[in-house]
Amino acid sequence: MSGTVDPTNIMASATSSRFKDWWTSRKMTFSTDNHSVISSSEVVFISVKPHLYTDMLDTLKKEGKKYEDKLWVSIMAGVVLSDLTTAIGKVTDMVGRVVRSMPNTPVKVRKGSVAVTFSQGCSTQDRETVITIFSGVGRCTEVPERLQNAFAAMAGSGPAYIYQVIEALADGGVMMGLPRDLAMEHAAAMVEGAAGMVLEGGKHPAALKDEVCSPGGSTIRGVQKLEDGGVRAAFISAVQAAAERNEELGKK
Repeated sequence: MSGTVDPTNIMASATSSRFKDWWTSRKMTFSTDNHSVISSSEVVFISVKPHLYTDMLDTLKKEGKKYEDKLWVSIMAGVVLSDLTTAIGKVTDMVGRVVRSMPNTPVKVRKGSVAVTFSQGCSTQDRETVITIFSGVGRCTEVPERLQNAFAAMAGSGPAYIYQVIEALADGGVMMGLPRDLAMEHAAAMVEGAAGMVLEGGKHPAALKDEVCSPGGSTIRGVQKLEDGGVRAAFISAVQAAAERNEELGKK
């Protein structure tokens, strides 16, 4: 919990009560009724799988639910503002305030990255509200919608890529004799520290890499092996493939 919002002012709903204890143990209200949560909230986060949100809103429409003016925030990958606005319009006549966002999983440890895009109907206060909420769990940046899929492919999917890097580095350490727990801990700590050097030091990653690589030393020999394996090209291709898939998901 970031402390940005009083947990007693947070409500959550899901089709199953499987996660009820997680929410209630943190002093938040949990329900299996979407309507009760939406009707009681000023800011509504839609966080279902992208292929499920229209069915959820259709169900509410069939039940005759109609809502007053609210700020709607999506955290669904690939779902564009125009489609969101149309779908939300099934349950409200006041649908001008819609936000598309893409947080990544490190928000769980308040080290996340979040991109947000606001509809034209969003006010300055709406922007401040959303950015304040997301800034409590990491870095939040407003981007034009055309960059959302690329952002999701890089920062949203990126943790999965870096977890593989950490695992591979730890495997290398184990192969060379390090205990598994020590190798895993320090591979992860090294990635955290290296990221801090980029974010806080202001130097380009290439310059930082050069500072570690002594002429004829062991690090440049390792870098050579990474180049032989096409590591940089693989990361670039991974971001491209994920972005293209996000585009596909947005069209379904």
